[in-house]
Amino acid sequence: MSKGLSIAKGALLLTGVNLFLRAVSTAFQVFLSNRLGAEGLGLLQLTLTVGYLAMTLGSAGVRVAAMYLTAQEYGRGRPGGVSRVVSCCLQYGLLVSTAVGLGFYFGADALASRWVQNACAADALRVMAAFLPATCLNSVMSGWCTACGRLGALVSVEIFERFSGIGLTMVLLRRAADTGAMCSAVMAGSSVSSLLSFLVLYALFCVQRRLTPPLRGLRVGRRLVRLCVPLAANDCLRAGLSSFEQFLIPRGLARHSACRSGLAAYGTIHGMVFPLIMLPASILYALSDLLVPELSRCAAGKRHKRIRYLTDRCFRLSSAFALAVAACFYAAGPALGALVYGSADAGYYIRLFAPMLLFLYLDAIVDGMLKGLGQQMHSVRYNTLTSFLDVVGLFFLLPRLGITGYLISFAVTHLINFFLSVRRLLVVTGYVPNFLPPKTAESG
Repeated sequence: MSKGLSIAKGALLLTGVNLFLRAVSTAFQVFLSNRLGAEGLGLLQLTLTVGYLAMTLGSAGVRVAAMYLTAQEYGRGRPGGVSRVVSCCLQYGLLVSTAVGLGFYFGADALASRWVQNACAADALRVMAAFLPATCLNSVMSGWCTACGRLGALVSVEIFERFSGIGLTMVLLRRAADTGAMCSAVMAGSSVSSLLSFLVLYALFCVQRRLTPPLRGLRVGRRLVRLCVPLAANDCLRAGLSSFEQFLIPRGLARHSACRSGLAAYGTIHGMVFPLIMLPASILYALSDLLVPELSRCAAGKRHKRIRYLTDRCFRLSSAFALAVAACFYAAGPALGALVYGSADAGYYIRLFAPMLLFLYLDAIVDGMLKGLGQQMHSVRYNTLTSFLDVVGLFFLLPRLGITGYLISFAVTHLINFFLSVRRLLVVTGYVPNFLPPKTAESG
């Protein structure tokens, strides 16, 4: 971290901001659920699933690569190397995201009719595709800020992005006459705000690049490709399987006789329940983002004692936090569903998913630590395996068991992924879990 900004202070800053922004987003999600209804929210979620797939393909692992390589150059005391790395990542991101954006733009009608199975989503997909390069490049700048400790600038821009996106979306929604136009309004608000965020961060980077010109002779291409290829393979394959999974859910639920509307049930779970139960996870996602450059620096310096210390502290604190949050959601699930969404179904699903938060929350921390330790290839294997198992499980269980089949498939595959990831982390770090209170705190 730059100039005395410790990982603890950075975590507190990002945690506070992420919690605030997640709370704002959850409130906005409540507004959208009232405006669109359960089925309209389901259509929006399917459209956003296609958008997520496009962004994953367009980014092709460059955000984590930018964060990892920037942290390495920053830790070696080479500011010119940082400028060189970020410039190469921007060029790579622009090339890939533009190609992907063109493909999705001209294929919007086919995607809407065949994947989403609703022609109303075509305009929203075109809006997303037009702004895809800006959205992907914005993730590169976010990785640069995180790795270099420019957290103050990053959180300020993120707050601006979130509020400008919500404000623009609400203005556009007033003119939207149907569900398709509402989906386009949501996509446009998010995309334009992402473009504005990128322009601000890029201006900051240009100022820094003038002070520390890119280091000539530094070979970044091979390092970038070696990181991006496994990351892109993992992210794209997982996003593809995840997208297929998301499209299977409403279709499978609709084929089950006990489900009134597959799209409505899908909208309730993914548009209402998940945003609420994952709100407290903002704390862990903030810490996970900071662990990537921190562990990267520790691994480069062979500070194994520090790595084991961070692993121990993260496991202890994250386990206690996940247990407390899961208990609260289980106890208050029905009341929260009625209070926040006015929906008994939402409250029922909140209680069902609450026990799963124990491993969902911890997985966020484990994923960040593995990325920081350069274990991308192992994550590729685990995510590919579990995503494939998830698709197979949904294909066979949803039509027969309905929402129960979805819960079984979700729990089993995420548990397998968590077990494999934790096992790999323990092998790499040499850490042996001990849930007794530590006698001494050793940070290395």
